[in-house]
Amino acid sequence: MYSTGIKCTEIFVELKKHGYDGSESLIRNFTSKINHQVIKIDNSKTEQIKRKHLISILYKDIDKVKSITDKQLNKVFEKYPELVIIYEVSKKFKELLMGQKIDMLNNWIINILALGIPELTSFINGINRDIEAVRNAIIYKYSNGLAEGTVNKIKVIKRIMYGRCGFDLLKRKVLYVNFN
Repeated sequence: MYSTGIKCTEIFVELKKHGYDGSESLIRNFTSKINHQVIKIDNSKTEQIKRKHLISILYKDIDKVKSITDKQLNKVFEKYPELVIIYEVSKKFKELLMGQKIDMLNNWIINILALGIPELTSFINGINRDIEAVRNAIIYKYSNGLAEGTVNKIKVIKRIMYGRCGFDLLKRKVLYVNFN
């Protein structure tokens, strides 16, 4: 049922009619383990495409994703037109982010909100909460990723130490990890 596009809630309601007394979250967990889509390429041939390969087209250019052919992708887009919308949205966002096109941001946000897709609206709400940081990420090539990674590494070392020992030992461990 799930592979035909029926939502978890509908499956849950149908199972309740037949005496199922479990929770809806169990149904959701079970169906989330299905990580591929079955599509028909020709009349006689069906193929399985893993969800992770479909998600990878959102982050990489299509020509760099070797696990999906153009023919397969076109069939998936044909079967799931909402995926085309998601693909185009992510492509535009990457374009404005990597191309440092700050003037495109407001139009992009307006276009996304006009789609009325709840998940994308939630994403836009997150962007709007910290719009200045998003603008700076688009304008500047600088990143605080190195500092964040270092802080994370120190916190991991600190957690491993679990409050034992003092600052001197923490300092030595951090220096040892970074230089060995």
